[in-house]
Amino acid sequence: MDRLLFIDDDVEILNINQKFFQQRGYIADVAADTETALELLNKQDYQCILLDICMAGTNGLDFCRELRQNRSIPVIFLSNMAEEEYLIEAFHCGADDYVTKPYSLPVLELRIRTRIRNTGTVQDSPDEALVLNSVEKQAYLNHCSLRLTANEYEILNFLKAHEGQPFRQEEIYYALWGEHFYNTHSIQVMIMRIRKKMMALSPGHEYIKTQWGKGYVYVG
Repeated sequence: MDRLLFIDDDVEILNINQKFFQQRGYIADVAADTETALELLNKQDYQCILLDICMAGTNGLDFCRELRQNRSIPVIFLSNMAEEEYLIEAFHCGADDYVTKPYSLPVLELRIRTRIRNTGTVQDSPDEALVLNSVEKQAYLNHCSLRLTANEYEILNFLKAHEGQPFRQEEIYYALWGEHFYNTHSIQVMIMRIRKKMMALSPGHEYIKTQWGKGYVYVG
């Protein structure tokens, strides 16, 4: 399991990043300053470091310079600084990538996996092609947005969370909206749309199947 270290003095950003990547199966540690980050680095081996530039104490650029004196861990800057001079200086300091805020978490994950893969340590997940983002309420398949509606996302998220378990239309409706509503043709229509969108990006791969008499089941 890959271990990531996020370093940022914005606690809210740290929490969002940590929650998303833990849900994706990573070990995600966080540090609000570089001193805490160094303590963690001395205790754990990390596969990638995600680093802000403007922080109290040692800034991210200086921290990256120090890091590069004895460590070759991939470093990705996550910064509000969009000016070209910051990007150039970051790469001169030893950065492997530079991402400006705000950013897409699924796209950030792809960047992280690319950097880890280049070190030869990544382990592919069999369901890596499909990424669900609970913050954006959107799903990505083979790096592309499925452009789901809010309700379509909730249905896909529910079925994926219960992979291998079939649900009838009325069970899905009650699980998501807490109401017993037996005219659930809308569920059928939305699942048809989800399937169509997924098939367009992954031809021949059926993620949601129908078990006759039992309902819909996510099979990955």
